[in-house]
Parts: sequence; C-alpha cells; structure tokens
Amino acid sequence: MVGMPFSEPQNLHALLDDASQIFALLSAPMRLRILSSLCHGEKNVGQLLEAVQTTQPNISQHLNLLYRAGLVRKRREGVQIFYATADEHIVQICQTMCDRVLARRPARRMKDRSTSS
Repeated sequence: MVGMPFSEPQNLHALLDDASQIFALLSAPMRLRILSSLCHGEKNVGQLLEAVQTTQPNISQHLNLLYRAGLVRKRREGVQIFYATADEHIVQICQTMCDRVLARRPARRMKDRSTSS
C-alpha cells in the first residue's frame, strides 16, 4: 500500500490490525452521527441526545467507546460533561467517506437501472 510507514510484514500487520479496530468503531451509524454532530462544536450530553435522537444509555455507551479510543475528548463543567472531537484526522476521514458516498450515489443508481432492464 502506498504511504505505509512499515515495510516489515509483522509491523504492517499490526498497523492494519490497529486501523481495522478504528474502522470497526466507525462502522456504527450512531457513532458517526455523534462525530458528525461534534464537528459543529463541543456539546453536552443533552445537546447530543437532541442532535442524534437516541436514548441516554445508548449515547453513553457510544461516547464511552469513542472516548476510550481517543476519538472524542471530554471536560466537566459543574455537573455537565462536554464532548468534542479529539482527532481531526479521523473527522477528515469520515467527511471524505461521506463525500465519496454522496458522489457515488447517482452513478450507482444509474448502474442499478441499466442492469435491471
């Protein structure tokens, strides 16, 4: 792969294993919704609940996973906890993927129509 920093197979395998763990974390639509909401600025749990339309236990579980993986950071202000994105590179990857999905949609629909005839 172009740009891979390790040439030794065991190092490359370890790197790809780590990358796959992050991609697995990002494979949950709810986590992508949370990250998308946080792209617009820091939010407390109540604001996130309203933005992503889920339950308190569900969002807490997802925020905990994102926090433990280092993808979001948190800070306490009184009794409230505020969350923000912690890794702009991950945010850029998510934005790039969403851009690619949007760009592929019309082409995919045209292809589906042509093969169904």
